[in-house]
Amino acid sequence: MSALAKLLLNQGKQVAGSDAVASANTQELSALGIPVYIGHTADNLQHDEVDYLVINGAIADDNPELLYAKAHGIKIIYRETLLAQIARRYQNVIAIAGCHGKSSTTAMIGTIFKQAGRQPTVHNGVQNNLQIGGKQWFVTEACEFRKSFLKLKPRVAVITNVDADHLDCYQNLDEIKQCFVQFAAQSEIVIKNAADINSVALRGRRRTVTFGINSGDVHAKNLMLLPNGGHSFEVVVNPNVFGAFYQLPRFNVHVPGLHNVANALAAITCALVCQIDLGSTRQAIADYRGIARRFQHFAKIGNTPVILDYAHHPREIATTIQTAKNMYHKFLVVFQPHTYTRTLSLWDDFVKVLSTVPSLVMYKTFAARGKTIVGGRALDLSRQLKVKYLATTKALSEYLQQVAPKYDAIILCGAGDVVSGEFLRQSSFATFD
Repeated sequence: MSALAKLLLNQGKQVAGSDAVASANTQELSALGIPVYIGHTADNLQHDEVDYLVINGAIADDNPELLYAKAHGIKIIYRETLLAQIARRYQNVIAIAGCHGKSSTTAMIGTIFKQAGRQPTVHNGVQNNLQIGGKQWFVTEACEFRKSFLKLKPRVAVITNVDADHLDCYQNLDEIKQCFVQFAAQSEIVIKNAADINSVALRGRRRTVTFGINSGDVHAKNLMLLPNGGHSFEVVVNPNVFGAFYQLPRFNVHVPGLHNVANALAAITCALVCQIDLGSTRQAIADYRGIARRFQHFAKIGNTPVILDYAHHPREIATTIQTAKNMYHKFLVVFQPHTYTRTLSLWDDFVKVLSTVPSLVMYKTFAARGKTIVGGRALDLSRQLKVKYLATTKALSEYLQQVAPKYDAIILCGAGDVVSGEFLRQSSFATFD
């Protein structure tokens, strides 16, 4: 939402907004001259003449601003509709979808296009969530929540994977798969993960290309682990797809985890499809250093690094744990579940993957758009797993200060406020780079 607000401001529109709490995003918008009101009240819409109210999926039906807009004839637009309207202003839209890895892949593609001089406008997946460029290329994340990505009709759709998630708005995995099939069918070119069994049926209108670590039209070989947890690899390209055999140089990915090799291969495939020179692609992948909250080294408590990681789905948590095991001998994971409905719908998977964490602490659920559901709380998970539960930032701060010397790393994991790291910024015991 904040990225869209900045895009509209760049187009000369008058923009204001509100949020439940102040944050770095709201502070940045205020600094740009966008009025930001903290707290949702009808008064927020009475300061200026309002033509449109833009809302996202987190806004409840009884939101006072939404009710005021309905009562006073203000046109209401959902975030995904606005995004689609903005995207139509660009000659080429590249939309990155998938249940895991789309932010990192978006960032990698944006980095490649910028390195190649294509002057992309990148929505999400970059520092401060927006990079303003020209009108030829628009690179954006395409979120599947409430089928919002179906509003987009991109030239290129990059689909990292399809998984069971957002089961509060989808009946089951089959419905999710069908929506991805529809998204692919309304895209000219589809780039999909050859290793993802749920992506088999995805087809673009004009062309479909696959990528993967071990197989695909673009895949890796001679994979080597780098000292920083990243990887070095050669790339094999299918000559039947690209019309010639490419002798690609060795690529180096300096962000940790095998999942980032897959993300890099998706980005490399996109670059090949869009005819970006290999030198720019290789340099951009080598220069890429990740985005916020994706295994991000954020602070230190004494000599112990604190890492922020956005993993909030069992499959993502498993990836984070494996990455940590490859880098650290002894680490602590603080996990904050994101929504009660996700915890309930994927309960068995959460229990299974969290049981593999050597040292685990549960932190209070980030409710987001939901109301408390007993049986789907972080507290309930902690009881099932027989691990420590912490309910306040004060308790978490005190605990981390006490135990930090015992660990090689502390990983704050989830999609809620724990990965903002604000409680550490307000502490006296953490240091920052």
